[in-house]
Amino acid sequence: MDIPDIKRSLLNARKAFPQPQSDPKKSKDIEIHASVSSLSSKLSKAKSSIDISKLSQQNLSLHKEILSSNAKINSDEVATAKWEFEHLSKSKLETIALDTSNTFSSSERVAAYERWHTLDQQNLSNLKRDSLKYESNVTALASFEELLLSHMNSFSSFSKAMVSDKYSSQVTSQFESILDERDLEKSKNISRSEHYYEAMVTDIFGGTESEILSGADGMSLSNLMRSSYEFLTQGDRELLADIYEYADNNNIDFKYIRQFASDLGGYRMHDDGKILNNFNNGHFNGEGYQLAVSFTDKDQATINNILDSQKKLSSSDIDEGFISFMTEPGLSALSHRGSYQFLQHMIEIKAGIVPSFSAEKFKAFEDSSKVDDRYVIITSDKQLLRPEPDVICKNGTCEVTEKGLKNNVTLEENKGNPILDLKSNSISSLLELRVNNTTENNTLFQWLAD
Repeated sequence: MDIPDIKRSLLNARKAFPQPQSDPKKSKDIEIHASVSSLSSKLSKAKSSIDISKLSQQNLSLHKEILSSNAKINSDEVATAKWEFEHLSKSKLETIALDTSNTFSSSERVAAYERWHTLDQQNLSNLKRDSLKYESNVTALASFEELLLSHMNSFSSFSKAMVSDKYSSQVTSQFESILDERDLEKSKNISRSEHYYEAMVTDIFGGTESEILSGADGMSLSNLMRSSYEFLTQGDRELLADIYEYADNNNIDFKYIRQFASDLGGYRMHDDGKILNNFNNGHFNGEGYQLAVSFTDKDQATINNILDSQKKLSSSDIDEGFISFMTEPGLSALSHRGSYQFLQHMIEIKAGIVPSFSAEKFKAFEDSSKVDDRYVIITSDKQLLRPEPDVICKNGTCEVTEKGLKNNVTLEENKGNPILDLKSNSISSLLELRVNNTTENNTLFQWLAD
């Protein structure tokens, strides 16, 4: 048999025995820590630049800048910044939007301003919802004005600079319009389903329903900048409208629905979960120990109850594929935002089954964003070790190891390039190690690739 090209043999040897990889989790943690530290430093610098005595002037300047820059600022940059600021508090968003030191770019300031107002609209949505429980328009308006005053009294100096002097009158006028529309709906006998569809659009999309996007293209750059809500199908949106009606009649906190919608939208965003790999199908840490993810005991008990009754799944309006996705730990444990108890409750309600949990349980939202409340990472006690290589190359110099000598691997004189003898047992032994004889799967370097 001909001896292969020397350079190709050396390249194959390097590919077969790559250098040890750093722990991706540790690297990611370092990157996140560095990112958080950088943001914290920038926020501190920006905050020190804001003159509290001139906030009212900054208010006018900010609004003029926002209005005048909409046509000039790159919309992709604003979208990217809004995605990065998604989990920031309103106080941090205020600091970014009011920054006068140019620590943050114009796109970032606009993104922070718009994100702040999105969060504020969600707060106002809750105030409107509470006031609309009164049948009398006079009582409803009085209730809303009282709640709005309390809301505005909670504003910091920075918060007040984020809104115009007409904020109160404009918001009140909007609520009065809602009351007028309610009267009009009554006169036209508009169905409750249409009313709650509008409620869904207001609460999830901020009042303007987005077009339905497809997740078939996977996580393209354009999709990364989109909200998961935008991938909800028409059927999903109608389902959510029904859930809003149920929640409103049973005094359930709408945050449970938003998180449910986020999980459902995320499932659609990834082409109904098809483009996601199962974490439990071969993830290893830097030391070669396999990792696995599982649900918390509380969530696993709930999931078992869901899966124990096939009737719940088959007779519920909720997509069975989505339920299957949400109950598989390797697919959803790390990314899910919603409550599994609320998911079970809605599956049972939509299936016409007496719910395991009372609606009263969801009256007040319970935050479960902490890692310990969402999933458990398990490290295997078995370690996958890399085999000793035949050749070690360092700084352009290659040496044959003891194992390589036993496999009859030699180096070309004065060049340090290995000549692999294909008749030796080095190639066959490598293939034997690479392929699991039982499963016929290539497993040896799987943990390095991850």
